[in-house]
Amino acid sequence: MADDVLYIGIDLGTFRSVMVSSDSHEEEELTVIGTPKDAIAKNFLKRDVLFGEEALKNRLALNLYRPLEKGVIKDTSEDRKHIADFITHLIALADPEEYNRVVSVIGAPAEASHVDKTAIFDAAAGSVNAAMIISEPFAVAYALDMIEHTLVIDIGAGTADLCRVYGTIPGPGDQMHTGHGGDFVDAELIKQIQAKYNGAQITKDMARRWKEQFSFVSTSTPKNPVMVDFSIEGKAMTLDITDCMQAACESIVDPIVENVKTLIADSNPEFHDQFRANMVLAGGGSGIKGLGAMIERRLSDMGDVNVHVVDDPVRLGAMGGLRLAMEVPEDMWKNLTLASR
Repeated sequence: MADDVLYIGIDLGTFRSVMVSSDSHEEEELTVIGTPKDAIAKNFLKRDVLFGEEALKNRLALNLYRPLEKGVIKDTSEDRKHIADFITHLIALADPEEYNRVVSVIGAPAEASHVDKTAIFDAAAGSVNAAMIISEPFAVAYALDMIEHTLVIDIGAGTADLCRVYGTIPGPGDQMHTGHGGDFVDAELIKQIQAKYNGAQITKDMARRWKEQFSFVSTSTPKNPVMVDFSIEGKAMTLDITDCMQAACESIVDPIVENVKTLIADSNPEFHDQFRANMVLAGGGSGIKGLGAMIERRLSDMGDVNVHVVDDPVRLGAMGGLRLAMEVPEDMWKNLTLASR
């Protein structure tokens, strides 16, 4: 096996990251890093850094960081070290030491893939022999074999990334992003509930769990009300948040629709019909029930629109990166306006 190349695809998400390899490794990890708060915590944990669920489990003893929380790497040496530690950790899960050569394609939020390429390359440099960075929407399109005049809407935790794909690596002008992703929905849900129930005590993690379980928009209204447990000024309650959930989920629709219209209007008019007919809704936000149908309805004034909601939003970006790594020879990477090292 020493003469073989290990190919790795990574979806570097704002909330959750995924690694898949040509050696059949598949790992999911929350994009969270924790460092001990003090010497006691370090001695107790017996490690300098923890990742993902393990970091959350021990969060009271840790300083927690989400290095891609807003879709870009924060420009501090501390945050660059954190993202380097995290990428090294993901690659290590693929057992790369068994191979002489390791090649990785990393999908990142659209803005990060454009602005922070150097930081991501530097982060991966110690673990791989060659790397290229692509935007997550393009990785999704590549995994689906839909790179011919497709418009991808990738709703992550920190951002919603939109991208025109037409048979080549998209440039900055082909991509748009907004901060209206899953975190925005969570914050809006808390705001809506606290406006309805004065004194409601809700954490971000509670809101996220409810969203993942009950999210919907008006095109897919549930038969039963959304009832959840939380405290009001310390008193345990079970209350109806159906209207709050709908309002929070629909809060991201307008920015997405406006950006879709802009990307289509600014493209070559000979291909407008194809972009309208080939839209892909991906990312964790694609799990909001009825969202694809609502986007179609809101774009109906532009003509016939078809939105394909992906079946596997968690793994798709990483699978696209792996497929690209295995199919595109490294000597062609620079011709694709990418870089390697």
